[in-house]
Amino acid sequence: METFKYIAVYQKIVCDIHDGYLVYHQKIPSIRQMSKEMQVSKTTVENAYLQLLAEGYIYAVEKKGYFVDVQETLQTSIKKEEAHIPSKEQVYLYDFSGRKVNTSCFDIQIWQKYIKRTLHNQDALLSYGSPFGQIELLEQLQLYSYQYRGVKRPTDQMIVGAGFQVLLQQLCHCFLRPISIGMDEVGFIQAQSVFENLGIEIIKIPSDKDGIDIKSLADLNIQMLYIHSSSSGYHGKPLKRQRRIELLKYAREKEVYLIEDDHNGELKFLSKPIDALAKDDDQWVIYIGSFSKVLLPSIRISYMSLPKQLMNKFIDKNKYYHQTTSKLEQLAFAAYLEDNQLGRHIKRLRKYYADLSTHLIDTWQTNFPQYPCILYETPLKITIDLPTKLVDTYIELAKKESIYILKNNHHQVALSFSSIDYEDVDKAIKILKRIWK
Repeated sequence: METFKYIAVYQKIVCDIHDGYLVYHQKIPSIRQMSKEMQVSKTTVENAYLQLLAEGYIYAVEKKGYFVDVQETLQTSIKKEEAHIPSKEQVYLYDFSGRKVNTSCFDIQIWQKYIKRTLHNQDALLSYGSPFGQIELLEQLQLYSYQYRGVKRPTDQMIVGAGFQVLLQQLCHCFLRPISIGMDEVGFIQAQSVFENLGIEIIKIPSDKDGIDIKSLADLNIQMLYIHSSSSGYHGKPLKRQRRIELLKYAREKEVYLIEDDHNGELKFLSKPIDALAKDDDQWVIYIGSFSKVLLPSIRISYMSLPKQLMNKFIDKNKYYHQTTSKLEQLAFAAYLEDNQLGRHIKRLRKYYADLSTHLIDTWQTNFPQYPCILYETPLKITIDLPTKLVDTYIELAKKESIYILKNNHHQVALSFSSIDYEDVDKAIKILKRIWK
């Protein structure tokens, strides 16, 4: 964690120089000041300043401090020449964005053990493998999806892919153009971008507190309907039983496929997880599960379970595609599942996120009682209604203090707790209380 903090201090100074907040020959904060401002150790600041010295961003004057050593003309030329080059991912001391997971929750050494064990099986790694997933993994995913999500389908109706976007793209190959797909009006940009890039018409559908409004579907001509069963409606709650019945009735009567994105469905921690919608229908529900927040986002393993009548089409359209998930990771994950390592890991995660969410909510309400927050359980976040005109300003102020916060489509501030450390919650909110006046 200290390594990330050193990078954050370094990047803060570099960004302030490039953005013109610190100019040539201007003195930068002392080691003591920066340590207090960023709430890190002096050693961390010293390491960051040494790196800045080595790269020529600053120079030292004995008994006076550190000063900017980059001229304005150089800053301008750098901006112009490198504007088209994607910058490195910004590292923040306190990351509430939800783009990461907390490494303390995942035992890397255990995962490494399964990777090393698989590497010893050299014969299995000399071929491309099945384009739809290794049978060893499919068998374990079949057991897992039944035990944790209630989905019971044969392995020959399941596909593995490197993330749900890959699986969505392959799925759409099964449908003749032109096609239309319905989505909640709030949208989901990662799925929406796949459909748009394939030239598929997206129809936004109004939602209420329980999810997509069934009455709004009546006169629509769509072939698929995209839903989040574990986090639906503007309250982000799992689909209630009555709404599930209504959706399934609609799908059967209109012959519309429901794409069930069961993101983090097994991570419900305040009460028993609710089974997936696919448990109740094996003809019109396309089920997609992923592990980006359960394992690590960099382990790209997702899976999809298709109705039987779609599987033949899927095979025909995708039979010449190579598998997008590493065979090494597939076999390692199969062994990981077989030994119930994931089951034990999920149990730890539920306890961890239950404690962390309670602490975050308590700390927020203590410091900002005027702004109530709402917990979204499976998305692992809370949302806060701030004055709309202040949201963007507050987010930018937070970034300058190395706190990364996003807003949602309702212009609410969203604080994800998927990667924040327990002890950093207090530090971050203490800073927010100081700057959000």
